Amino acid sequence: MKGNYAFCPKSGAPLSEELHYDDEGRSRRCVESDEYSAVRSPDGELTNGSLRSSKVAVFNHFRRCHQRHHGTDSRLYSKATLALRRLKRTANGREAWDMYVWYALAERLDRLGFDVRWMSVHVEPRCPRCAGSLKYERTAADELVARCGTDCTDDRSDRLAEIRETVVGLYGRAFDVDASERPSVDDLEYL
Repeated sequence: MKGNYAFCPKSGAPLSEELHYDDEGRSRRCVESDEYSAVRSPDGELTNGSLRSSKVAVFNHFRRCHQRHHGTDSRLYSKATLALRRLKRTANGREAWDMYVWYALAERLDRLGFDVRWMSVHVEPRCPRCAGSLKYERTAADELVARCGTDCTDDRSDRLAEIRETVVGLYGRAFDVDASERPSVDDLEYL
């Protein structure tokens, strides 16, 4: 992931708050090893996260975030690992971005009976076209819409609708559920 929820895309280790700058003035954060990072990143590696992280990295981030809210739950971790394997194997192109995988994982675990409301505070929707930040506003009909902060496509379209459609498509293909079990865009609990 990128932004406020960035983590090491290889190991899932957290990143330092302190920024380090290269010769061209670009900022990066240092990977900080933790007890959940099965694959250790080299000391001093700098990153700002990634749009696509390894399955191990997403799982380690998931487990660390879960334990901020709840105690260890090996049954949940087992189901999350299986779901992540299917999601990462199925996802291609932009739908392999961490945010899509995270939202689809939340939906899957919710439908399996787990409390995953906490997951929504550990992800930030990004523009599906340029991965930039979104700007939120309410329409006259009191609907929440999110538009690309840079208006990268020059059309001011609602990016949340596009994100929801991608999550539903990924979920349906990854879990091969029949139409009655497949969430619709309006059914999504966590987006």
